[in-house]
Amino acid sequence: MGGQIPLGAGIAFADKYFETGGVNICFFGDGASRQGSLHETFNMAMNWKLPVVFVVENNQYAMGTSVKRTANHEDIYKLGLGYEMPCLPVDAMDPEKVAEAAYEAIERARRGDGPTFIEARTYRYRGHSMSDAEPYRTKDEVSEYKKGDPIEIVKKRILDHNWATEEELNAIDEKSRDFVEECVDFMENSPFPDPEKVYEYVYAQEDYPFLDKLEN
Repeated sequence: MGGQIPLGAGIAFADKYFETGGVNICFFGDGASRQGSLHETFNMAMNWKLPVVFVVENNQYAMGTSVKRTANHEDIYKLGLGYEMPCLPVDAMDPEKVAEAAYEAIERARRGDGPTFIEARTYRYRGHSMSDAEPYRTKDEVSEYKKGDPIEIVKKRILDHNWATEEELNAIDEKSRDFVEECVDFMENSPFPDPEKVYEYVYAQEDYPFLDKLEN
């Protein structure tokens, strides 16, 4: 859990070293924020002013464990304070607020001012997996969060500002659903890839020496 956190900083280090101008966005869940690797990574990211934005998607539950049970405080963004890293909570149920926070953090990284830690406060409507019976929360809790669904928030704003009609939005929704179904059909009817393709797109270098040894 949380293995992508140091990897995110590593990619950001490569961007800085090679002067690509790139900014890495590293996403992880609230459960991963309790891992020790986060602190090591935050320390190095701030020390080297790496162009990375850390985003913890706090959906209130790590699998079936509430955030309230994993630490003595629920404000995950405050973990950045110990490293003097710019950090803030964002209502991730509001897409506009997320966009504003992301823009500011990305611009900070591009200026060379280092990383930002964003706690995106959101919610998971469904279980962690198909085997999750969700005994750790009530249906009323889920229903309450659904009242602030991001898709419905955006839809209302679009209609209120007359940026699109109800019919146009329904057409977009139908087109999106059709596209997803086409993707699923393509996946289910595609043959399994050849075993030697397992290392494709894993390393940036196609001639990485490690791959030559495996092939031989």
